[in-house]
Amino acid sequence: MSRPVPVDPAALRALVAEPRGRRFLVVGLGRSGTAAARYLLARGALVTATDRRPADELGAGVRALGEAGVTLHLGGHPDEAFREVDAIVLSPGVDPSLAPIDEAARRGVPVVSEIDLVADRLGARVLAVTGTNGKSTTTALLASMLAAGGFDAVPCGNYGTPLVEAAEGDHAGRRYALEVSSFQLETTRLLRSGAAILLGIRPDHLDRHGSLAAYRAAKERVLLLRDPGAPGICCVDDPLVAEAARAALPPVLAVTLEGRPEAGGCLEGDTLVLRFPGRPAVPLLRVDEIPLPGRHNRWNVLAAALAATAAGAGTREVAEAVRRFRTLPHRLEEVAQVRGVLFVDDSKATNVDAALRAIETYPGRRLHVLLGGRDKDGDFRPLAAALSAAGARALAYGEAGPRIAEVLEKEGFREVERCGDLATATRRAFAEAAPGDVILLAPACASFDAFRSYAHRGDAFAALAREIAREEEGR
Repeated sequence: MSRPVPVDPAALRALVAEPRGRRFLVVGLGRSGTAAARYLLARGALVTATDRRPADELGAGVRALGEAGVTLHLGGHPDEAFREVDAIVLSPGVDPSLAPIDEAARRGVPVVSEIDLVADRLGARVLAVTGTNGKSTTTALLASMLAAGGFDAVPCGNYGTPLVEAAEGDHAGRRYALEVSSFQLETTRLLRSGAAILLGIRPDHLDRHGSLAAYRAAKERVLLLRDPGAPGICCVDDPLVAEAARAALPPVLAVTLEGRPEAGGCLEGDTLVLRFPGRPAVPLLRVDEIPLPGRHNRWNVLAAALAATAAGAGTREVAEAVRRFRTLPHRLEEVAQVRGVLFVDDSKATNVDAALRAIETYPGRRLHVLLGGRDKDGDFRPLAAALSAAGARALAYGEAGPRIAEVLEKEGFREVERCGDLATATRRAFAEAAPGDVILLAPACASFDAFRSYAHRGDAFAALAREIAREEEGR
């Protein structure tokens, strides 16, 4: 994106606070864009919307927008739609470097996210969560902790409901656990969160951002979009996050499993502990009380607990919320056990770092790891060492399967089988599995070569596991 003309924040706040009669262009009619268009239309704005998909690929919700008065340009983003508009609301799935968006920004048209439409009104009651992996689990944990602490807590944003919808019926006792993606952070301007969590930064979405530096800069914006005095909560065992924490304005709370920070959360013996300056350390709960598998979920719990306590929840209620929490769908979700073989759906592992964490979750058990999908310019080389250390097999499938297999073999890992699709890989894994083994869907890739979403892929895997179970019962 070229350097835009600077936008006056006060003028932007006034524009979104009173959109009646102003001209807004919504670019992209996914969940966020559709919600933004409905919100603006209900407040008297003159709304135009564009989407590269034709009408027959969009749902009834988009048709309803047209019937309600939104001017629709479908099947592309025509230049004329970008002229004579007061603001552009950019959906997360749309690249801001798109030529007409770039041109509008250089003319001084503010390009904002759907979040900006309500962020100024909600203020520090929004608690923001980002990171390459763990965002949704941490967001859901945070909402559960806030609810246990007596708040009307809503998980929203990139996970759950768009913020403009979540803010309907807003009141002083409501808190918003907001998952924000790198795509949303690129164009969010008015958010001033009451806490900002940065979980980790690993290479991801490089096909969109172009470089790790650009992706990292987008993620680190979450620390800039804080209310003055609100904590930045940083998982500093990640070296890039540690650098961001050192550069961030205070206060910064460090989350670590490898030391004892002056302020933050850590592991002491077998107990997660919260530490604040000038106060005694507060034991939260034992590791064996966390119902979520994997070492990475200890970071997630600590980060969410720090944000929840910063918002006013008590540590006792926070701990109880963790004990009651259950794994989200498609995140190390155990979907079947057949003849002693466990099927685990981690379809949300859409990048290499997430797949590495999944592989490390089952020490001592033989793994059959399903890897494949659509490549996002990932570096698959680290998988070879992790698979070898785990004594695992790899089954490479889908569009990225041949490249994954080739990379693993070049790195010296030979226990890899090439499979055409997910169904073939799943059945081949089961054919070679023994009781006690784990068949792990941890693709390290996006799902869009053959599926609508990671959830669709995970559901297909679970259905395959159930089909195999029925076949085994009939033998």
